[in-house]
Amino acid sequence: MAQFEIVDDFTYEVCLLPKEKALGFVDYLASIGIKAKAKESMTGRCTVYVTNSFDMSRAKREVLRYANSPFDSKYTKASWDQGKTINREKHLNTGMLFPLSFNLSSITTIVELICIAIYVLSLIDESLVIQYLALSKSEEFSSIQDYYKLITPTFVHFSFMHIAFNLVMFEAMARPIERTFGKVKFFSIFISVALLSNVTQYSFMTDLNGYFGGLSGVVYGVIGYSGVLSRRKDLPPSFNIPPGLLTVSVIFIFISFFLGGIANLCHIGGLVVGMLWGFYDYKKLKL
Repeated sequence: MAQFEIVDDFTYEVCLLPKEKALGFVDYLASIGIKAKAKESMTGRCTVYVTNSFDMSRAKREVLRYANSPFDSKYTKASWDQGKTINREKHLNTGMLFPLSFNLSSITTIVELICIAIYVLSLIDESLVIQYLALSKSEEFSSIQDYYKLITPTFVHFSFMHIAFNLVMFEAMARPIERTFGKVKFFSIFISVALLSNVTQYSFMTDLNGYFGGLSGVVYGVIGYSGVLSRRKDLPPSFNIPPGLLTVSVIFIFISFFLGGIANLCHIGGLVVGMLWGFYDYKKLKL
């Protein structure tokens, strides 16, 4: 019996990039006459391949140029010219609620789904969620296992409006960071902001019977990060946040001190940590 074997001509490895960047870089290589393909690995990152050693040498030179100026408009323009600037993620249509991008390899999506799952659980047994996931000043960290509660309040919400507002803002502000800078950078920002904003709120709580939770500390963190970093002139337009959003966020925190039931110190902690990340990456960060 005759058998056919499919031969992949793209065997010369050029570089490893986050998925969205790899796809855009492949578009750019095609625009300058280099045939290339991005192959995704189990980690969600992609390796860029070309078909011959000559193109590999050319492509590696382009990688160096790309690393020095990853947000140059010529890379975005190449995708438009190739007709490939399509939405590469499936969207979860939530009707009258809010649109969420559905991609289980995305940290943003995973965080959103955890928040939704815990909120549904709280509708069934709120006391259970508060006891094991929310954080109270009365909490005693008697063993190393107890310290998980410095992270889990991030996923706890106490009303539909609470979770709806946080997820809408998180989707709008967090996903562009993950898409632009990759999962490792975004995960580092998320964990550090969540941890330090919760610790800040816990440290200054005075009510032993009170407890807190919510994603808003992280939301303020990604707003602070994006607000600082968007001052760079070479960022993709989709990453930049509306002018004045950072200022409005600071004003809202100030007003919130006159309102009840708001974890203001968590917001301040998240905003400060996010801005510090932004200042650090303002000149350092390259893809």
